[in-house]
This record gives sequence, C-alpha cells and structure tokens, in this order.
Amino acid sequence: MTRSKRFGSGGTAFAMAGLMLALFLVALDQTIVGTALPKIIADLEGFSEYAWVTTSYLLASTSMIPVIGKLGDVYGRKWFILAGIAIFLLGSALCGLAWGMTELIVFRGIQGLGAGFIFSNIFTSIADVFPDPARRAKYQGIFFGVFSLSSVVGPTTGGWITDNLDWRWVFYINLPLGIFSLFILPIVLPQSGQRRRAKIDYLGATTITASVVALLLALSWVGEGYDWDAGRVITGFIISAVLLAAFIPIELRAAEPIIPLSLFKSRVFASATLLMFLVGIGMFGIILYTPLFVQGVLGQTATGSGTVLTPLVFAMTGVGIVGGQIIARVKRVKPFTLFGTVMMTFGVYLLTTLNTDSSTGTVALFLVITGLGLGLIMPTATLAVQSTVDKKILGVATSATQFIRAVGSTVGTAVIGSLVTKGYAQELASNTPPQAPGRLVSALENPQALVSDEARQALSRTASEFPGGQQVVDGVIQVAREALSESIHTGFVFTLFAVGLAIFAALLMKNIRLDESAVGRMPAPVGHTNGKNTLLTGIILAYLARRIEGANGDFPNLMRTASELVSANGDASERARALRANEEVLKPLSQTHLMSYLQRRIQETATRREGV
Repeated sequence: MTRSKRFGSGGTAFAMAGLMLALFLVALDQTIVGTALPKIIADLEGFSEYAWVTTSYLLASTSMIPVIGKLGDVYGRKWFILAGIAIFLLGSALCGLAWGMTELIVFRGIQGLGAGFIFSNIFTSIADVFPDPARRAKYQGIFFGVFSLSSVVGPTTGGWITDNLDWRWVFYINLPLGIFSLFILPIVLPQSGQRRRAKIDYLGATTITASVVALLLALSWVGEGYDWDAGRVITGFIISAVLLAAFIPIELRAAEPIIPLSLFKSRVFASATLLMFLVGIGMFGIILYTPLFVQGVLGQTATGSGTVLTPLVFAMTGVGIVGGQIIARVKRVKPFTLFGTVMMTFGVYLLTTLNTDSSTGTVALFLVITGLGLGLIMPTATLAVQSTVDKKILGVATSATQFIRAVGSTVGTAVIGSLVTKGYAQELASNTPPQAPGRLVSALENPQALVSDEARQALSRTASEFPGGQQVVDGVIQVAREALSESIHTGFVFTLFAVGLAIFAALLMKNIRLDESAVGRMPAPVGHTNGKNTLLTGIILAYLARRIEGANGDFPNLMRTASELVSANGDASERARALRANEEVLKPLSQTHLMSYLQRRIQETATRREGV
C-alpha cells in the first residue's frame, strides 16, 4: 500500500498540498521576476543581458519536460519531483546570492532545470494518487487553477516584494514554501511504479532537447524585438527543424522512445496536444497583454492592471472545481472540453471589442467569460489523455501535453509581442501630430513609456520646456494610447484565431467514458503456449483470489492492485472494488487457465492412447 493510502485522507490531503505548492512555486517563477528586473539590472549592471534572466529559465524548464517525463515512467515519478524541488530551491538560493548578471543567468538555468523536473511529472502524479479517472477529475481543475493563479499574481507579487523588501526576496521567498513540500512529499506521495529495466534513448533525448532549445531561442529573439527574417531567428528555426526531422526516425527505431510516435495515432492524444498548443497561445496572450491594455490604454495603475486579472483567476478556479465534480458524476469529458473552447472563444472575441472608451469593469466581465471556458479546457484535456493511454507511458503522454502547451505559450508570446510592438510603432508614426517634438515622439516609441511612472514624469519635464507643451504632450499620449489599443486589438485577433481553432480540436476528440478507460488498458490474457505455465498461472490466480476473500486489513498492496482492475462504482471502497475484481476478473481467469490445462492433458492422454 502506498504511504498516502496508509495515512488515509489526511495523507492524501498533505500529498495534494505539497504538489500544489511545488506547482505554484515553479509557475510563479515564470512571471514574478519580470517586474523585479529593472532593479536587478540597476543593481547588477547588466542591461544588455536582461532578457537572458527569463530566457535561461524558460530554456531549461521546457527542454527538460519530455525527457524527465519518460524517465519518470521508467524509474518512478516521486523522486524526480523531489529532486526537482531540491534543484529548484538550490537555484533560488543561488539567485538570491547572485553577485553579477552572468551568475544570475546561470542560477536561473538551475532553477529552470528543477522546474522542468516538476512540470514533467506533477500532473501525472495526480493519477498516481487517484488511479480512478472519475475521482481524479475532481482535482485536475484545482491544480490547473493553482497554475493559472500563480501565472497571474506573479507580476504583482514581484513588484510588491521589490518595492517593500528587496529584489533578492523574489527568490528567497521560495525557500520556506518549497521546504514544506520537500519534507512532506517523501512521506505521503506514492511512488508511481517499480524500477524496470529499460534502454534509455539517449540519442533521442539529446536530439529533441537541442531542437527545443533552438526553437525557443529563435522565438525568444523575436520576443526581444528581432524581425522574423533576422539571421539568428531563421538559423534557429532551421536548426530546430533539421533536428526534429532527425528525431522522428530515431524514435521509430528506439526500443524505449522518449516520445512514442504511436501516441499520435490516438485521436484523443492528437486532438488534446493540438488543443493544449492553441490554448497555450491564448492563455499567455491574455495574461500578458490585458494588463498592458488596462495600464497603458485605460491609464490605470500597475496595481489596478494586476487586479483586473483576479476575476479571470476566480472564474478559472471556480469552474475547474465545479466542473471536476460534475465530470466525476457524468464520466464524460468531451462535452466539457467543447463547452470550454466555445466559451473561451466567445470571451476572447469580446476582448477584441475593447477600445480607449472601455472601462475596467467591462474588461473584468470579459475576462470572467474567458475564464469560465479556460478553466475547463486544460484539466479535461489532460484527463482525457491520462484515461486512454497505457499506464506504463502515462508520464510520457502527460508531459508531452504540458510540453506542447509550453511551446504554444512561447509561440504566442513571440507572435503577439511582435504584432503589438510593430503595430504600435506604425500607428504612432502615422498618427502623431506634425507639431509634436521629435524627442517627445522618440520617448513614446516603446509602449512601456505609457505604463512607467518615471517615463511619464520625464514627458512632463519635456513639456515644460516649451510653450503649450503640456497640451502637446497630452495629445501625443492620447495618440499613443489609441495606437496601443489598436495594436493590442490585432494581438487579440490573432488569439481569437488560435482559440477558434481549438474548437475544431475539441470536436476531433473522442467522447470517451471515464470508467471504460481502465478496462481498455488492461492487458490481454496470457496465451496458453505452455501447459505447465498455464497450470501455474491458474494456481497463482486461484491463490490470490483466496487471499483477497480472506483479507481483513491484511495484504494492502494486493487489495489496492486488485481494486484498480475495475472501475469505481459510485463511492465504493477499495476493499469493495477488490472483491468485485476478484469475482469478475481473477476467479474467471483462474478457472479459464485451469480448464485449459485440464483440456490439454485430456487431449494429450487421448492422443497417446490412440497411438498405442
């Protein structure tokens, strides 16, 4: 029996709390550092390298997901998660102690490695704690709500810590929270399986990692402002494509592929990965650019722009929890996934209607509608994949969906960032009044000037240098806000296109029933190739059946294993499921093997007599 089962519901609660906290920390670190970067750069004097503080974390975490997901299937997920937490905490401590930009970038990479270990296994570990898909559905939504919450509160939290404490506490805050997970999870988190012999696909792991790094580098350079046809961007895309092309034949020949390409033959897996890619684009497009709209176009404070995302988080978390309860009863996934994509698409459409006359209340309402859809999509897509793949590749399949979502978020950030930046510059240049001083226009070429208090104060000082300056400045700022509104509108239109395609992906998904999935993954009966093996198998099965019938708190591992052979029936206990499995599976199989052995012996005896 796993330790979380041994400790009962309290152990399960601690396991869930530890996993949620670990997920919260690594997801939070994707966004919390952004608002602290200006002071970090000023302190460590490294403006030219500031983008690498984020890029190194992204490269390390995303590239590790498919590789560690496979290793978790082979050696068990528990210790990879614990190792990830330990590496993440080490990286956090080193980041807080960083004495230069180069060291900070390296230490952020260490943080990213730990995050990759955690991301690749944490959603699969929910399946280890809750093998029954219907019961698991109740918790998937909560976990994705935690992921969304951390992504949203990161910028605001980072800003508050930087202003009131010190930027180093952006990293130090991880230590006390992560230590809780590091100490509680070894006790209560179940191990996913025993170590089995496997030939690790090192060549495939190296190839896919290098391909992902090249792709993410190219997309990161676009996000930094490079053109799509820049030499380094094109080189990155070409290297990534060549390595990906080499990866496919490597995986087809590998005995233990990092990503089994046969997974894509499954309609559920193929549609779910496409769905997660598109939702990754949409989710980060909304989270990154709605606050910019509220602050830069509507003139709200940084705190106000962060607060406007609160309804999105509450909507996602609430619908995830309620939806999980309903799914556990209905035991169908596709209707909820389809509803989520339609609702999210409608919400993003409403966001495309925002303009300079909109209010923060309108933005919040549109985000609530978007969140009602988004909160259903990711947990149901993950649940569908986990319910249709073989248990021995559960980690590979789950981590693949998380990997595709991460790539989607990077693609979305790069594309939308490019559309917003270039669109803003073009609109500003074409609509600026001719009497506006060139120095004033140059100061507003970066849209961040509209959201920075220091930049606005500099504009006011510029206005005081010539007659009627404040009026001119106000006019140029209004043009800049309209230009930003139009460029963000273009970004939201791209997001709308992506989430609209997600409806198509949801329609492609098979309408599986959760309690049928476990049966579908059961191995076929062993062939009767040897009479002695058949007899031995029958005797062993009959012996196990007797042990299950007579168990009264004994043989916990046997009872748990037997209970997983059948689907849950309402709130049936583990013992009740084990007894049902005994009657429906073990006894019939033992009788089949014994009868087959007797028939074989009768045939052999008759053959010998005929020969005599």
